[in-house]
Amino acid sequence: MAMRHPKSIVLSGALSALFVMTILSTGLGRIVPNLISRKHTNSAATVLYLFFGLRLLYIAWRSSDSKASQKKEIEEVEEKLEAGQGKAAFRRFFSRFLTPIFLEAFILTFLAEWGDRSQIATIALATHKNAIGVAIGATIGHTICTSVAVIGGSMLASKISQRTVATIGGLLFLGFSLSSYFYPPL
Repeated sequence: MAMRHPKSIVLSGALSALFVMTILSTGLGRIVPNLISRKHTNSAATVLYLFFGLRLLYIAWRSSDSKASQKKEIEEVEEKLEAGQGKAAFRRFFSRFLTPIFLEAFILTFLAEWGDRSQIATIALATHKNAIGVAIGATIGHTICTSVAVIGGSMLASKISQRTVATIGGLLFLGFSLSSYFYPPL
């Protein structure tokens, strides 16, 4: 979207969606321990971190660094954007309050991130860590990642491979799993 529309509008729509998602995830993380014991939520978080870490390492191992895979991913995103072009009545209604570009960025980001690793990790962290710290950290992380993606996405993609990103992410999640296992909440 940032290639076709003003970057500031796309960035503000995406960041707004991620902020709302982070607040919802942190709130859910605070509610879950009241429904399920801390020991079980910590165990679930440890298993999820381990699963995400191994999955990302598997993706890194299987990924190809070719330009063809990057082109295919860009084409898939463009197809999704074009598929959403027929919602004119919905857009007209909200265009008085927010621009269609902002709404499109917000909705696409919100739907794409729903149930994503970052949301589940935020929920898991908020179950046994300081919820305000988790919310601030997740918001800062989302802001940095989204800003880099919007501002320099194509430039960054040509310099850092998907394999590298997946490997680093996988190792981080394995580190979270080990931390959660060896240092459970009090």
